[in-house]
Amino acid sequence: MRLRRTLAIAAAGLLLLAGGSTQATAVAPGATAVVQAADTDTDDPDAGTLTSPTMATAVDPAARSTAMSTAGFSYTAPVDHCILYGYEIGATCFEWVGDDQWVVDGIANGWAAVVHVQTNYGKDRYCQALPAAEGWAKCNYDHQEGKCVRWQMYELKDGDTRNFTGWSAWYGTAYGYPC
Repeated sequence: MRLRRTLAIAAAGLLLLAGGSTQATAVAPGATAVVQAADTDTDDPDAGTLTSPTMATAVDPAARSTAMSTAGFSYTAPVDHCILYGYEIGATCFEWVGDDQWVVDGIANGWAAVVHVQTNYGKDRYCQALPAAEGWAKCNYDHQEGKCVRWQMYELKDGDTRNFTGWSAWYGTAYGYPC
């Protein structure tokens, strides 16, 4: 018991010396304490919520018109070096150079296509496509390099959600390789 207490004090001292900002929680006697690092990374803040996503930024109209194939639900990637996932409700493309998440609404039905981007370091971001299937747009994130992201899509209208897709695989933020 004395050795365990000595090791716990030494570990706490190392955490303090490392300079990491931490948040501790109280635990019952005999239980294991959990220490969680505070959100101090340098990337952009969390963006949007499930029912209030960030609106994607429109790109040049000429680029939008050539980026999307209009034949059925066939999508063409808007840029090179982009991981494209297409669904009936729309498509998304992760461009790891620049950390852009492209999104397009596939059906002009009054429901907006939204992509939920999740990181393996605790960030959840939501990017809404341009309304009425108007073409590709993007949300620019500043992901931590050497980490992983995945995404899923869904439709949103007046705070209601539907048609959630499955999650993609995890992809690296530095080179787009599978994690």
